Amino acid sequence: MAGNVFGNPVTDELVQELYPGTKVTRKLKAEVAFQYINSGGKDVDAKNFVYGLKDKYGNGISPKCMIYNATGDTLTYSGKHDWHGHVWQSPYPAKIQNGQWGAFLHVHPSWFAGSESAIVYRGFNGEGYLCDWMLSWGIPYVGDNHVYTEIRESRHYETDHWDYIKGLLENQSTKHEDTWNGCHSVVTIGEGTSPEFVGIITLDGVTTSSGK
Repeated sequence: MAGNVFGNPVTDELVQELYPGTKVTRKLKAEVAFQYINSGGKDVDAKNFVYGLKDKYGNGISPKCMIYNATGDTLTYSGKHDWHGHVWQSPYPAKIQNGQWGAFLHVHPSWFAGSESAIVYRGFNGEGYLCDWMLSWGIPYVGDNHVYTEIRESRHYETDHWDYIKGLLENQSTKHEDTWNGCHSVVTIGEGTSPEFVGIITLDGVTTSSGK
């Protein structure tokens, strides 16, 4: 397991143990992963990791970023766009398996600038079609923090939509969510200069149907 992902994956085998005789689908694996979002202290492990990076980095605008995969399959990092700042010391997680947290620290480029960036992860919807989940955040040097997320077809973000997305991001507040083609994502950010940024990447209906 890479050093920047946390938790045991939620696999077919685990789901079969929990639901004997039930057909294991991506949707069911996603629902179990969402139920297991804090199991084994993996959320705490992710938080401790990114807080440790922040302690090493020191003062300055730097969101502590944590992403959870509850899609029923593996997510693969497929790109980023930095308007201001860059990831620090530990890279974006290359792969986040179903039921795992990924964590990283993003830092501002200079004392008089903020952190504003977007990342893209690629995975499958419940029907097996590839989709791209885009998560973005902004911590301006002056002003309120904001987040924005959207989901589109695979490779959508290889075309330069970033000026348009920047405008959407800067008109949002501290929570945003999107549903598209059977996929769902939720992003939140705290207040202040070094808040937690949390992204949940999942399928449509999982966050409302889980808990059974």
